[in-house]
Amino acid sequence: MDRLEHKVGIFGGSFDPPHIAHLRVAEEVREALELDEIWFIPAGNPPHKKKTSFPFEDRFTMLKLSTKTNPYFKVLDIERDLKPSYTLSTLKILKEKYPQIQFYLLLGWDAFLEIDTWYHYQEIPSYTEIVVLSRGKDSWQGLFLEAKERVYTIWGEEVLKRVHFLEVSPFEISSTQIRALLREGKTIRYLVPEEVYFYIQENYIQGKNIHSTNV
Repeated sequence: MDRLEHKVGIFGGSFDPPHIAHLRVAEEVREALELDEIWFIPAGNPPHKKKTSFPFEDRFTMLKLSTKTNPYFKVLDIERDLKPSYTLSTLKILKEKYPQIQFYLLLGWDAFLEIDTWYHYQEIPSYTEIVVLSRGKDSWQGLFLEAKERVYTIWGEEVLKRVHFLEVSPFEISSTQIRALLREGKTIRYLVPEEVYFYIQENYIQGKNIHSTNV
């Protein structure tokens, strides 16, 4: 029997800057859950962070460059003007615009642990299924049991049916690490897609003092 429902993963975050782990994790989730697409949504004004290092337009452009060769990846700018850019607000916009799509919100382990501090977090499962991703080299079996208990505690037993727990490849790469390397004048090549590497080279290093920027 053919699957009629269009399934889309929502990958939000600062992407400050985007790196290869973002792309690999998105591809693994797409394959594991048989999603039709992954939509990357860079945060406009993330409420849990004071300020991103790279401006929205640069982060959006770098994501577009990173994903341009993957037909299953798309980048949306709907959080450009959201102040603050609450996840729930984004999900409401998406569900209103695309009522026929079943969304899957991708959450890294650290984000999942903080979700009960998010704006109206109780409503999030009403708009999307949730995908909780493993963290680094920790035992996924232990994390899986902890995650199930946490979902039960904050949302109740019914929501467990709408939560997926996935083990993904461990990456010791972070945007924080990449920004630190930039400040130290060290290369970030092969931690980010080549297009992102050259974009940062051209716009933040060549002819500019990287140490004088917010990066």
